[in-house]
Amino acid sequence: MPHTLLKNARLIDGIADHAQAGVSILINGARISQVASGEIAAPPDTRVIDLGGKTVLPGLIDTHVHTTFMDKESLPLFLAAGVTTARDVGGKLEKVKQLKDELNSGHLLGPRLFICGPLLDGADSSFDPNGPFAELLDSIPSVEEVPTKIGSLLAAGVDGVKLYFTLPPDTAKAVIDFVDKRVPVTGHLGYTHSLDVIRAGIDGLEHVWISPYNDFCAADMRFGPGLSVHSMMDRRFAPLTFKGWEDADLHGDQAKTWFDAMVDHQVNMGTTLDLLWLAKMGVEAALRDTDRRYIAPMALARQRSLAEHLGERPDWDMFPGFEPSLGARALEKHQEVTRILHEAGGIVVGGTDCGGIAYPPAGFGLLREIELLAEAIGAMAALKAVTSVAARYLRQQDHLGSVAPGRYADLLIVDGDPLADPRQLRRLTDVYRGGVAYDPPTLLAQVPHSDAVSH
Repeated sequence: MPHTLLKNARLIDGIADHAQAGVSILINGARISQVASGEIAAPPDTRVIDLGGKTVLPGLIDTHVHTTFMDKESLPLFLAAGVTTARDVGGKLEKVKQLKDELNSGHLLGPRLFICGPLLDGADSSFDPNGPFAELLDSIPSVEEVPTKIGSLLAAGVDGVKLYFTLPPDTAKAVIDFVDKRVPVTGHLGYTHSLDVIRAGIDGLEHVWISPYNDFCAADMRFGPGLSVHSMMDRRFAPLTFKGWEDADLHGDQAKTWFDAMVDHQVNMGTTLDLLWLAKMGVEAALRDTDRRYIAPMALARQRSLAEHLGERPDWDMFPGFEPSLGARALEKHQEVTRILHEAGGIVVGGTDCGGIAYPPAGFGLLREIELLAEAIGAMAALKAVTSVAARYLRQQDHLGSVAPGRYADLLIVDGDPLADPRQLRRLTDVYRGGVAYDPPTLLAQVPHSDAVSH
């Protein structure tokens, strides 16, 4: 592959706290070989592209996706929105391993992929055993089974381990001890309170909405085993947790204990604020959203099944299972938790849960996440949360997440300034993955489209 020289770029490199004008970037094959202020002497046969001051930034990283619940034909959506890397945090092991091989070899067009394998439940099942999400689960019914279960995942080459909702504290701690930092361990928690595993050495938490909830809410608002609400599938779960967050004191001793622990142990907080994007946007605006056409066919099929129990409604393809407006004030609290954690020196990482949720769709969900993060922690910190900070969470900081020599040439070219307004990431003109350039409109033209405006 010949060299490519990008010159006259405005660079947001993912590391510095400010952009730099007049930068040149030399790409040699799949990697960046040189970054310099001003001109770079181009080797013979180099393709030279004058960017005319357009913004270059690292390819975005979505740390929370479920790719096996997306159609393979929809995977280019990630690239079309500037997401060049994703981490699958819950899927049937054989399926996610195959997808990883196909994507990372270039057989399939989409992001480079890292995987966690199945969601690790306890003896109870988080989902209906006969429902579509059941295949994502595996059970560790006792501490004694941890070496066998986790040993087989590590032997299979997973890039991380994901603790799930019904895993109890003793088993969760046993998993963390057994993994012993060989790969990152993260958790979408329920039966286990987050402080238990923060102190035990977990590397990350998923969902501000859910994983730390029991450490913030009033005692009579908690969910879990033996309580009136013990399942995420309970229709009372969303109203309970929204009310719990609305009433939560983010500056009291209980909250301070959690923030201090997160900072002291440097645990990554995967925010997934976009889960409540509809609460922010409003259903009427969402019905007019052009991103809606890219909801993957597999997700539409699940939404149609849900709609059969709800009756006719114009937002059937996006409906999250609860009235979206109920979550507006809770989302504001989640953003405030994110802000306090960030300002205290904690680690904030962006992710979306795409595949697990239908809307916002793949790729574009991370753009919404960035907008919500920027409101909480500022545009530069929001961009770092989905580039260099995310790469460090994946332990891939020597390869991904920044524009520097030796890193993969995963680059975005934007005709605008996402620091002034993160929505200008929509003005994406080119996406490079491993030094290969892609045209976003061309990618969008080839993925499945929906005309989902009626049932």
